[in-house]
Amino acid sequence: MMCVFLSADADGVYTVSRVAVQRGRSVTIPCLYDREYENHVKYWCHGSNWNFCETVVRTDSPTVKGETSITDDPTHHVFTVTMTMLDKMKDSGYYWCAVEIQHAPDKGAYLHLSVTADTPGLWVEQQEVAGVEGGHVSVPCHYNEPSSMKKWCRIEGSCVEMNSGKSIKYGRSEMKDDRSKKVFTVTVRELNMEDTGWYWCAAGELQIPVHLTTTNKSPSDLTIILMALGMLLLVAAVATVTWKLRKRHKGVQPHTGAREDRSNELTTAVSEDEVTYSTVFTNTQSSSHRISPHQSQTSENHADEVLYSSVIPHRQGAAT
Repeated sequence: MMCVFLSADADGVYTVSRVAVQRGRSVTIPCLYDREYENHVKYWCHGSNWNFCETVVRTDSPTVKGETSITDDPTHHVFTVTMTMLDKMKDSGYYWCAVEIQHAPDKGAYLHLSVTADTPGLWVEQQEVAGVEGGHVSVPCHYNEPSSMKKWCRIEGSCVEMNSGKSIKYGRSEMKDDRSKKVFTVTVRELNMEDTGWYWCAAGELQIPVHLTTTNKSPSDLTIILMALGMLLLVAAVATVTWKLRKRHKGVQPHTGAREDRSNELTTAVSEDEVTYSTVFTNTQSSSHRISPHQSQTSENHADEVLYSSVIPHRQGAAT
């Protein structure tokens, strides 16, 4: 079943009509307005009488006063008021979403806020929910009275409502009621960017606003740029490491050769240390010499014509 809902309004300002919040908690109230007021000052006013209500915060002055703040979003034609650390005695009562009009009466829509000591008659776990385009999002709405009428509405649009039964579907929206747990869950499927906006769930006369944000599942331009930059840095790093390894490999060749040459020198030196050189001269006048028995026999055969030299290896157990 569908119903058209317009909250209490006066000439182009819209909001919910009755909200209950537990003491000590916070709440955000959306105030929608017509396009023609996007450049006007907005304010939040406390009091049942429109002509004598007390302004709490304004968009043209410091946007925070105590535990209350106000933020305007002219692009989407909505300003929001957030009240924190709610006090039962001080903060309960009527409030007005108001737009200031120069040289004419201001425009406004009122609502009643009840701050309760116990769990309120309707509440949500969080007022901000988000989903990805093409995906789905679920919002559990907790209530106290099982027999009350349940609704899921877009603030400036239409509602899906359920009086009895366990579930109901309308388009991409589905409501399931679990009376044993006193919670009905709204699921919106196949999300698109146009689904972003303010909604509210209702049980009986109470409503609680919920903001739904749909994000684009495709990467943004900035994400693509960052990914490309990351790939370039990775390629540059790999190229640098490869170049250094090649340079190091080339530099090792001469060094290895030098080591091999030095090794040859050491081998030669060791070989030279392992032998003993002995020189024998011919028996000439004024020459005194000392020869081995073997060399003496050789010299007897060839007289004084030659110079003899022998190399005797040093081995273990050899006589010197």
